[in-house]
Amino acid sequence: MRHIVVIPNYKEPENLLDDTLKSLSEVTGSKDLWVILAMEAREKEAEAKAKNLEEKYTCFAKIMSHFHPENLEEIHLDGSREAEVKGKASNLKSAVKKVCEEVDKETTDEEKGSKTVQLTSRPTDVLTVIDADVILHPMYFAHISREFVAMKENGDDPSYTFWQAPQLPWRNFYTCPVVSRVWGYISSLWEFGGVAGLMYGSHHMVFSAYTVPLELAREAECWDGDVIAEDHHAFLKAWFYAVFLAVQKEGTACSRVQVRPVMLPSKSTLVSSDDGYWSSWAERWDQAKRHAQGVAELSYALLAAWDMLSSLPVTSLGPTFLWRLLKIVFKPFMMHIVSTLQAISLLVLTLYWLANHNQIPWCPDHIVLTDMGRAGDTLLCGLAGAWVLAWPVVIPFMLLIASNFVMIRICFLLPGERPQESSWHRADGDVAGWESRFLGPLFGSKQFATLCLLLFDVVICFGPIMAVYGVLVELVAYCNVLLKGNRFEYKTASKSLANSVAASCDSYGATNSAQETSCDPS
Repeated sequence: MRHIVVIPNYKEPENLLDDTLKSLSEVTGSKDLWVILAMEAREKEAEAKAKNLEEKYTCFAKIMSHFHPENLEEIHLDGSREAEVKGKASNLKSAVKKVCEEVDKETTDEEKGSKTVQLTSRPTDVLTVIDADVILHPMYFAHISREFVAMKENGDDPSYTFWQAPQLPWRNFYTCPVVSRVWGYISSLWEFGGVAGLMYGSHHMVFSAYTVPLELAREAECWDGDVIAEDHHAFLKAWFYAVFLAVQKEGTACSRVQVRPVMLPSKSTLVSSDDGYWSSWAERWDQAKRHAQGVAELSYALLAAWDMLSSLPVTSLGPTFLWRLLKIVFKPFMMHIVSTLQAISLLVLTLYWLANHNQIPWCPDHIVLTDMGRAGDTLLCGLAGAWVLAWPVVIPFMLLIASNFVMIRICFLLPGERPQESSWHRADGDVAGWESRFLGPLFGSKQFATLCLLLFDVVICFGPIMAVYGVLVELVAYCNVLLKGNRFEYKTASKSLANSVAASCDSYGATNSAQETSCDPS
């Protein structure tokens, strides 16, 4: 196998990209990697940065840069045209096209150099997309290579497979503002839980950093130039494309596209501005709006499903396929619609509960397990989450604290005790233990500091922050998609790490400042 890594970026500081390339140089099999720096032509410093990095990292099989041109258009199936959205999706679309040209060129050169080329001798190209702040586990590529071979040996077809590692944004956990950490608790729970659920038959879409066979990416044209949620869009497009192929070849509707888990967590960062504490809150709002704009993929999934069902013969549709189609469409609905409606309903119910002296008509004021069997009159209360607010508030908050503590401890604090092993291990969340003589045996304990911070964030800050940055921002996104579609200014905020350097805030990439690090790829 040949792993090709594409890093879309714009106005990222050179030392951030250096740090990312350093981590790639430490992975198993790094000498065989192709690395593509997907730059933007409109960035003045892009060529100089790319040249410096290419000259420094000669340890890869190939390192090259591609400069995404300005003012390109997206041509739709109905012939209409739209200007590309300046962002990750349009950058990736252009960069992957360049990758395919390079692969084809190499294949042609091989054929010219040899009269007989064995098809089995050519490497299988697998594409990995990462943001500029993402550090992959050192065994990430080796794991995918082994699984690819094992799938073939077992008679499975890996050419329709995406691979996804849980992505945890805790590289700057201790130093970022609370508004960023609160979102990180939800993101980590959703992504880690979703990826883990794949081992038990659940459905999950790829997110941020993922891997896909290059041939599938090419044939399905996974990335469009005028979308925001490029990761979810790529999965949905590939899934519906596979249905089209199956109907063409076999006459039966099915999709072999699947996501397989890679339980080796990737590490990224949270919003933290160098311009001050409150600037981080404003920039986190911009990021939240961008994430919420992904609700447009629900519209895309519904339209694609409707077009497909309208054009396929009924005899090609089986119950298994229709059930999977329902899960495919229902996923973005759960992410962007149901969660918001649940939050609004719970808020209204809680205010009503408080205004009526902790009592709701027809609902119990305490939970008695022995009475659960005859709870017919109070079933509606249970479905509404009104079991004296214990289940909808207390229990989930406890689980949220426990799960995030375990994730931070296992994936950041413990690996941080072995910093000599790799950049992935050194990314320990910047947690500093509290040095007070009153703590006794907990003096300097990073785990104790982490747990205290979690308790404060979730118990005190979680509700108010998510009301604005979770519910309100989704309502804003609904209005924007209804009125403007995908016409959206792609913004993100800076995500500085400890010992960071200042950088521009005008970026759609992952971060705008990075941890100072000495990097010797040799």
